[in-house]
Amino acid sequence: MIDNSKKLSLCTAVAALVTLLLIIPFYQSFDLPIAEAAHSLKGTFAITLGKLLSDLASKHAIQTISFLALLGGSIDAMLNGLKYRSRTMLLIALSTMTAMLIGDELKWFFGRCRPPMFFEDGSYGFTWFSGKYLQNSFPSGHTLRIFSLTTTIALVLPRKKYIPIILAVLIGISRVVVGKHYPSDVIFGCFIGITCAVWTHYFLYRNAKN
Repeated sequence: MIDNSKKLSLCTAVAALVTLLLIIPFYQSFDLPIAEAAHSLKGTFAITLGKLLSDLASKHAIQTISFLALLGGSIDAMLNGLKYRSRTMLLIALSTMTAMLIGDELKWFFGRCRPPMFFEDGSYGFTWFSGKYLQNSFPSGHTLRIFSLTTTIALVLPRKKYIPIILAVLIGISRVVVGKHYPSDVIFGCFIGITCAVWTHYFLYRNAKN
């Protein structure tokens, strides 16, 4: 884990640039064909599986985890000091909550039309400053929530890091399969979730002695 703010800032900037360079071609060339392919899966087992995976990162589920982690971490820190266990719980709570707050604001700002709008009336792109669900596609909320959670798990359990990350990737893909998001929405959500988790970890653990 990077423990220098300048190096972490540089890595974040590079990751942001790579994310942008992925989003642009997907938005221009690949999002619609992939959405159309997903749309053709209606009524198949892939949709059922996708919905099951998506439910694992529902807003209610992650908010519940965040609340319990915040409560447990705060109580543990007050009773026993800010040690590894309390830091870990607070890491989970703060990284997921930060990602959700940022994600909600960006959804409103960009106001991107979700895939169902394209199939209904051909709407595609950004409407800007919209609070409507069907115009809140960018970034993917499920993706940023699950990546913020699983990245924190990967950071505190590095030997088992691939298990939570693979789950996050599958959930991100499921959002495209069930027709709720375009791939570029998922890419952006992935970046936000990972970034929030990494920076929260840095602030909580940079001076940790236990």
